[in-house]
Amino acid sequence: MKLSSHGRKVDKFGKPALEIECLVAATGLDPIIACSLDTGDRGLMSAFVERWHKETNSFHLLVGEVTITLNDVTSLLHLPITSAFHNFKALHVDDVVFLLVELLGVSSKEARVEIIQCHGAYVRLTWLRDIYRSKCDAA
Repeated sequence: MKLSSHGRKVDKFGKPALEIECLVAATGLDPIIACSLDTGDRGLMSAFVERWHKETNSFHLLVGEVTITLNDVTSLLHLPITSAFHNFKALHVDDVVFLLVELLGVSSKEARVEIIQCHGAYVRLTWLRDIYRSKCDAA
């Protein structure tokens, strides 16, 4: 079992810029800004992992079978579930470079170096944090 949480890494970004908070709020996903997964009880997590059945996508507990529903997601994360789930299409490297240049104001050379280092249309969180901090400091 491996539990991954990027909460501490995201906290290192510091206080979100108002412009970014507005962009996130426009999507209706602003409750995620305050969400963080911080679990200290490995035994509890192990118990849930042991009782998860992939075939039925549910937990098999002593009280019976329990499934996490969209209503549960709405209640726990305060996210409005209003329509069908969106599947994002994979971006081409050139599209990612364009977006990084356009939205983050980095040079296309900087963007390409980062993408090559990540072996695909991705960037490292630490790289993104450094760019964000430098832009905030400059502003």
